Amino acid sequence: MSAGAPGGPRRPAPITTNRNAGWFVLVGGILVVVGVFLPWITVSGLNGSGSTNGFDNGEWGFLILGGFAIARGLSMTRPDRFRFTLGTPLIGGAILAVLVVIRWGDIQDALTAVRGYPGVTASIGIGVWSVIAGTACVVLGGLMSLRRPS
Repeated sequence: MSAGAPGGPRRPAPITTNRNAGWFVLVGGILVVVGVFLPWITVSGLNGSGSTNGFDNGEWGFLILGGFAIARGLSMTRPDRFRFTLGTPLIGGAILAVLVVIRWGDIQDALTAVRGYPGVTASIGIGVWSVIAGTACVVLGGLMSLRRPS
């Protein structure tokens, strides 16, 4: 210790995060997780209608990454109450975006196959749009988190 330095225990420096970015990450994670359980493809035909969701299709990647985004968003909005430092929202958002692009092609192929039957209509459900919007929020929050809070 140098002369004149105060003694006693030192408190850790307060954690500074961009809370607005945290809100985007949190809402994005919630949209992704909820979107997995909403309809992804809706099919209507002569025998009735039905839908399939992301959970039926085994979209575990979206569930896991959405859960991480929720935890990270909570830690960014309330660092005094909840700490979660595993991963960064920008990397998680980028992985979510890659998954969305991969799944988009699969969904289009499934729609094309189902529409090949006479009298059958098929469309993209709200779950896919929820996941896309959530992914955009996580990426935006990740970009905002790169900027120092004022």
